[in-house]
Amino acid sequence: MNPRLFVYLILPALFLLSACDLNLAGAAGVPTATIEGGETPVIGSTESPVDAPSPTATLIPPPSGRIVFLSDRGGERNLYSMDPLGGSLMRLIAIPIESQPRWSPDGRRVAFVSTVNDNTDIYIANADGSGILRLTTDPSKDSSPAWSPDGNRIAFESFRNGNFDIYVINVDGSGVASLTSDAAGDSNPQWSPSGEWIAFVSNRAGNSDIMLIHPDGNSLTSLTSDPPPTSDPVWSPDGSRIAYRTSSNEDSHLVCVMNADGSNADCLTEFAKVGVPAWSPDGKSLAYVATHNTVTGIDVLNLADGTLQTMALNIEPRSDPAWSPEGAHLVFQANANGDMEIYVVTIATGEFLPLASFVGFDGYPIWVR
Repeated sequence: MNPRLFVYLILPALFLLSACDLNLAGAAGVPTATIEGGETPVIGSTESPVDAPSPTATLIPPPSGRIVFLSDRGGERNLYSMDPLGGSLMRLIAIPIESQPRWSPDGRRVAFVSTVNDNTDIYIANADGSGILRLTTDPSKDSSPAWSPDGNRIAFESFRNGNFDIYVINVDGSGVASLTSDAAGDSNPQWSPSGEWIAFVSNRAGNSDIMLIHPDGNSLTSLTSDPPPTSDPVWSPDGSRIAYRTSSNEDSHLVCVMNADGSNADCLTEFAKVGVPAWSPDGKSLAYVATHNTVTGIDVLNLADGTLQTMALNIEPRSDPAWSPEGAHLVFQANANGDMEIYVVTIATGEFLPLASFVGFDGYPIWVR
């Protein structure tokens, strides 16, 4: 029996086997050709009945969708995909990828950053790796792609004027437009779920602040304006709030939340070394990497009651976690005896599994529906 499958089967109350068929090889929007590593594990059977749980049992949905990550297992860093149990492993993109894979809202395309002939640009491709298009062609560095909610445009940062500014471009490579132009630098664009605003980080006031701008370049608005520096804006799923980090120094941060208009800012953690927060799909919790007394783990903070759950303390998480579509699991990168590997943790139990073990680099995982 596949050991990963066996572990999932014995986790108490994790899965309702009679209701779930976890054959993920045909996940929507992601093909299953060019499989490396055997058949996809399947959990559940319609042939063997399973006793119904007691009315008080808490059932945890099985992980769904696909996990996409960067790996150098082919000799150069490429984009790979696998199911949440580590099966159906396949390479998606055949050109070197530097960083920042970003999936389109409909799950059919991926944007990423690649350096070819010493030129760093943004590319997009179909989910199966076909149709690779070099989206930007400027000699200066273009990075940090962010999809519009309708999937028709991408916001990004570019160094083409001697400092980073915010640009937008159509997904066919046309219509590139500069939204900001400031000598201090603007970076890290994040499109709001409604498509009405783009949040970004700016140093124009002599302090790292979070600002908003319409996609047409109008209505520039500052959300934060006073020290300490603020960065890494992340929109809540409904677009009503923005989570972000504020810091007193490089190794000391707070996780904070404010309304989308900048009001009611509230810092929710004590100063520690924390990563960029990630919203749960229902908008009720935040997950982030945090170091407590030199020990690093993943914190899950319930925004309603302030309860904090810390997990994965003994495997040194090294990347910001990403939520599974159903919100019951997190995927992240961790240091496994000197190798960077991908892990999935079940939030309710704290149980975690290594996926696609490889002597080398596997990292920057994201979860795709």
